[in-house]
Amino acid sequence: MQRSKVLLLASALSFFSALYPYATLAVIVLSAFSSRAFNPFTKDSIYSPGFRRNTSLALLILSILEGVTGFGSGPSTSTVISNLTFGILTRGLSLELHLALVIPLGLLFTLHTVSGFGSLLVSRGVKNQVIYSYVIPITWILLYLAMLYLDLEYFL
Repeated sequence: MQRSKVLLLASALSFFSALYPYATLAVIVLSAFSSRAFNPFTKDSIYSPGFRRNTSLALLILSILEGVTGFGSGPSTSTVISNLTFGILTRGLSLELHLALVIPLGLLFTLHTVSGFGSLLVSRGVKNQVIYSYVIPITWILLYLAMLYLDLEYFL
C-alpha cells in the first residue's frame, strides 16, 4: 500500500472517529433488541462458545495492535516501530490509530465480559429469560457507556 493511501486512510479514520462512538452505541442498542442474539437457547446467541472464541480472537488482535501503536506513538520507541514497519507507522499515525482503537477494544471487551457472564448463568441452569433478554443487554450498554465516558473524558 502506498504511503499516500495510508495517510489518506488515517485522516479519514480520524475524521470519522468523532462520530464513531455514537454509531457504535446505536448498533449496540439495536442489537440489544434482537431476540436471537440474547436468547441462550439458539446457536447464534452471544452465549455460545464459538462467539466467545471469536471475540477473544478479535480482542487478541486489537490488543496487539493497541500495544504496537502505543509503542509507535511514544517519544523514545517511535523510531523502533517506524523502522520495523518500514516507515508506515509514523509517530503521528501510531497515535491516531492508538486513540481510535480504544473504542472497538472497549466494545469487544464489554461484549466478551457479558457473554461470559451469560454463559456462566446458562451453565448453572438459570432459565429466567428476563435476565438474558433485558438485564444482560442493559448491563452491556451501561458498561460500554461507562467506558465511552472515561475515554472521552480524556479529550475534554
